[in-house]
Amino acid sequence: MAEIVVVGAGPAGLMAALCSARRGHRCILVEATQSVGGMSASFEIAGHSVDYGSHRLHPATPQRFLDLFESRLGSDLQLRPRRGRILLNRRWIVFPLRAADMARNLPPAFAAGAAFDVLTAPLRRLTNRSPTSFTAEIRHRLGPTVARDFYTPYARKLYGCTPSELHRELALRRVPVSSAVDILKRVFGTSKAQASSFWYPRGGYGQLSEALAEACAEAGVELRKQTRVIAIETTDQAVSVRSDSGTARAGTARAGTVCADTIRADAVLTTMPLPALAAALVPAPNDAVLTALRRCRNRGLVLVYLVLNREQFTPWDAHYFPGPETVISRLSEPKNYRDGDDPLATTVLCAEIPCWPGDEIWQSSDDSLAELVTAEIAAVGLRGAEPQQVQVKRLPSVYPVYEKSSMDARTIIDAWLRSLASDSIVSLGRHGLGVLDNLHHVLAMGEAAAQCVDRSGTVDLQAWIKYLDDFASHVVED
Repeated sequence: MAEIVVVGAGPAGLMAALCSARRGHRCILVEATQSVGGMSASFEIAGHSVDYGSHRLHPATPQRFLDLFESRLGSDLQLRPRRGRILLNRRWIVFPLRAADMARNLPPAFAAGAAFDVLTAPLRRLTNRSPTSFTAEIRHRLGPTVARDFYTPYARKLYGCTPSELHRELALRRVPVSSAVDILKRVFGTSKAQASSFWYPRGGYGQLSEALAEACAEAGVELRKQTRVIAIETTDQAVSVRSDSGTARAGTARAGTVCADTIRADAVLTTMPLPALAAALVPAPNDAVLTALRRCRNRGLVLVYLVLNREQFTPWDAHYFPGPETVISRLSEPKNYRDGDDPLATTVLCAEIPCWPGDEIWQSSDDSLAELVTAEIAAVGLRGAEPQQVQVKRLPSVYPVYEKSSMDARTIIDAWLRSLASDSIVSLGRHGLGVLDNLHHVLAMGEAAAQCVDRSGTVDLQAWIKYLDDFASHVVED
């Protein structure tokens, strides 16, 4: 069987390694950090397990993946009721949407405008058949009211630019409803029960990745943590992966020095961020690809964690802020996502603030960010969030920005990624494809990548291209 190297131990990489090993390949999984999961990991603050923002295992997850997690986690994988709410024009609306709550709490002007948009939808579709921007696509599907009061301000907050400058592709991938009638079907129809629940592990979202890592170990995967890939070199016969595997142990001849290692592989399945992959490749990508990569922007996220000396802040798992009244896009309370072993006398809040790496928010001190978050959530009526402890995480690349001005660059990058499979290099995952997908989507990517590698390590190029076409139809589930 083949020698496979998987780069990156996030969910996509873990699934690629697990499926490769189960297909009989010898698999080495290298991870630059000391833990698995990437942005899907969990860590501890004041005795609480917290995530990198708000995460859920959506009920749309295919049964084969649920079966895998249930077999590993048992009763630790909990089916939880979803309790979120949206601040819409300064009124709280329960999310997922509920008919009775909408009747009571929808702002009257919004309700009247949305109803008018439903009635005029046929005319709107006749006059605007080929929308090109995010805003035009949302107006086309859901009407001017929903576009103006919800999706447009939220997109501006998340992606940091005018929504009319965003390409409609973002709406196609990010907004799962096709019309106002579709929204009503979700409120009243058969999908209502599914949409109002989610799966979540007792020990935090990162327990899912840890379960995958344990399954990998049992399948014979060799996991090398704190191993950073320096170069991926292709030849006619194989692919060589050169890595920096950390510091040598004390007492050895090379103690305190950096250990370099080269692994010969028949195929490499990588989840590296695309700029890092391009920098590692030998030979390097051509200038057109490098220019295209520089033109594609990614929005960062600052996560501000507040530890409160109270058992619970609110009964809600997440609050969404689409409007300009705060810089916060979402406020979550991890303790409410599970029945776990969290300390009873304290709770933690996680405020998500989209920003550009290096901007004013990004460079603000932890104390300044805590003061900002505390003041802003008090201003919208959520009082009593005086923190006893603060911790901040900064994630430089979370939201790929699908700007109209860079879609030709994304086309160049897509063609480049497809061509890499000819050299037995497959790029996958959120960072490896520059996408916004759910966990169950990236698990499917890892599974598909492994299935495209035959016994000799040759990548079935046509099969992988078909999978890439399928991935392009993924729509993120809220």
